[in-house]
Amino acid sequence: MSTRTNVLVTVPELADLLLAGSAAPLALLDVRWTLGEVPGSGRQRYAAGHLPGAAFLDLESALTRHTGDRRDGRHPLPVPAVLRDALAEAGVRAGQQIVVYDEPGSFAAGRAWWVLRWVGLPVRVLDGGLTAWTAAGHPLESGDAEIPAVPASDSLPLSPPLTGGHLPTLSADDAATAPDRGVLVDVRAPERFRGEVEPIDPIAGHIPGAINLPVAGLFAADGHLPDEVTLRERLAPALAAADAGEEVAAYCGSGVSAAQAVLALASLGVPAGLFPGSWSAWSNDPTRPVATGS
Repeated sequence: MSTRTNVLVTVPELADLLLAGSAAPLALLDVRWTLGEVPGSGRQRYAAGHLPGAAFLDLESALTRHTGDRRDGRHPLPVPAVLRDALAEAGVRAGQQIVVYDEPGSFAAGRAWWVLRWVGLPVRVLDGGLTAWTAAGHPLESGDAEIPAVPASDSLPLSPPLTGGHLPTLSADDAATAPDRGVLVDVRAPERFRGEVEPIDPIAGHIPGAINLPVAGLFAADGHLPDEVTLRERLAPALAAADAGEEVAAYCGSGVSAAQAVLALASLGVPAGLFPGSWSAWSNDPTRPVATGS
């Protein structure tokens, strides 16, 4: 399996896997979410139409741990035991291959992919998401999927329990010195990076020494990951650092869209660290310096 196919599954491949049924155990998770949406909107879109057999997994409750401390950022990483329970409720069994999907502009599938890899689970993202599935003429289901109860013998491991740490993360202190060890990529929009606007967090600007590679420019408008040549062009500064043996790390506003950039780099065989707290954590700590401009 290539690095790209280790990260992504295409619509034809997924259709074949679903037809294979029990011969190829598969857990399909709809993780659609949009920043700033009314709570419950993702589940409503899921109920209106989702891939056959998919369960809904909520980013805010299953893939995030809300600590109440703004210095942790808007989307701190979840407690693995809580994540395990959410996955079990979604019908995920031990040993299953997991496929997650969203829709163009969501970035939630990248977050789900990253979090599930972080706890050591096998997961891939549907390239192009729900839009690609319907564009290929495949049907959707409405309402809640019938999720069979997971027998205790098939449940996700309790001993040893799911644990984080299977992918590299950065603390705020790590992020502060990351440019000295390689390249720190800020994937937010250019105007937010330059400090011209800040619609969400308390201070505008970026972490000193970071470079700007907006994640919105990494993917095609239809949500597909571009071909390798195009992707290498768009990620050239990060790839140059990796080729030189230097560290590559990424951050965004709250650790969601940066996970999508880590996914894109992983499709090229380049490991990258994620600063989960990202700008929402950094900007809520008055001791942290702030850079502006390009």
